[in-house]
Amino acid sequence: MNNAISTSNNSFTATLQDLIEYPTSGILSKVLLKDKNSQYSLFCLAAGTEIDQHTSTRNAFITVVEGTGNLNLEGKDITLTPGVFVFMPANAPHAVQAQENLAFVLALSEKASVKDGISQETINIVKSTAPVIKKYGQQITTRMYEIMFETYPEVKAQFDMSAQANGKQPTKLANAVYGYATHIDDLEGLKTMIDKIAHRHVQTHVLPEQYPIVGECLLKAIKDVLGDAATKEVITAWTEAYQLLAEVFIKREQQIYQTVGH
Repeated sequence: MNNAISTSNNSFTATLQDLIEYPTSGILSKVLLKDKNSQYSLFCLAAGTEIDQHTSTRNAFITVVEGTGNLNLEGKDITLTPGVFVFMPANAPHAVQAQENLAFVLALSEKASVKDGISQETINIVKSTAPVIKKYGQQITTRMYEIMFETYPEVKAQFDMSAQANGKQPTKLANAVYGYATHIDDLEGLKTMIDKIAHRHVQTHVLPEQYPIVGECLLKAIKDVLGDAATKEVITAWTEAYQLLAEVFIKREQQIYQTVGH
């Protein structure tokens, strides 16, 4: 069912048992309510149905209505019986198995919002460059480090030069840039990556004033590698996108510095 039974503009009440319909096999889902931020759906799984391990970029909540089954959440088995409530944080691996006909309500929480003022046009342009970033990402990041170390040699001390020599660092950064290009409108999906990189930045004492240096060198590298494909519109969009990401990292790193007593 594609259309929601109700909308966020109206009050809504229902007896869930009246809405339950089990297919002969597989899954039948009904969206109970949906708006631009959240979604509430009723899932009906036929006995023996399995949902393979996957993740969600949003926090999720499961409330079991009837039946029995098993939820494997981050490697731990949880027995699903009527009345059981489970919270699943964003990006947590999980899988479901219905031991008998199983019905539950799945609630997806609000999406992470992007920075106030970042335009939809910027989002669209950045996302449209994702295939090119995926193809040429390592060339771009390799060139970025070349520019940065030549122009700002003082930053070399904060980098593992062996990881530069064997290509590991440019590869990691290329993957991160590609991930950002594909998730710029859903930063919650990058939470794990951002947190991991932010902790590494704290360990190497990265400071807020160094982000403009990286941004400057990254944009030059994009121009060098992509040539005519790096139009004025593309560079403008990536400039705005980088500023947003820099603010996200700076905020997270400040939280970490305070936690560790820096």
